[in-house]
Amino acid sequence: MFVNNPYAQAGWYNPQNPHSINQGPWRPNSSDPPTFGALPPLNDKPASVLTFEFTSFNPNVFNCIVTGPKNRKFFEVRTADGTTVVSKPGEEFAFIQWNQHPTVEARGVLARQLTKDFLKLSEDQTYRSMLISGKLYAWIPRGSSGIYVCGIIVSLYSYGPNPPEQFARISLAQDNNKIILEITSEAFQAGLFEPCIISTILLFSARNID
Repeated sequence: MFVNNPYAQAGWYNPQNPHSINQGPWRPNSSDPPTFGALPPLNDKPASVLTFEFTSFNPNVFNCIVTGPKNRKFFEVRTADGTTVVSKPGEEFAFIQWNQHPTVEARGVLARQLTKDFLKLSEDQTYRSMLISGKLYAWIPRGSSGIYVCGIIVSLYSYGPNPPEQFARISLAQDNNKIILEITSEAFQAGLFEPCIISTILLFSARNID
């Protein structure tokens, strides 16, 4: 399903190491600190978490549906003629153009921009930063055995001089038949829900987004 990822050599998703999936329930502020430069561990702060699933792959994340609490359908993802369209019920919402220099846009959320600017790869290729509403966030790998961003486990943190706060986590189900996005209530309040949906598609696209 997820093959030929151009970032496998840089620590990105490796489909040949499925056993690195973290099977335990997610605690948003666990004592496991991110490997993120010299930033300190997470503060111990309670947060509620909602779970969304990218499922019904046909045959992958480029054509799927996104369901949430009570199995409600939130988004539909369809790809044709080099364009991925993400639709909310009743309206097309986001667009990814898969050309030589891929672009992404989302109505009311993201102005049209290069995917490499939306999810900017760090110089050491260990994380991707994302700027939303003037605040910077970072997608950072998690896990103890085989750490891969845009695949097995990848978590979203705040970025800056203060101790990082964890907002979301993306993981690939053990049977490879769905992608799971877990997102905190604080992330919703910060306007991160739609950007996380788009990030999940890009990070699991197995395509060069730079």
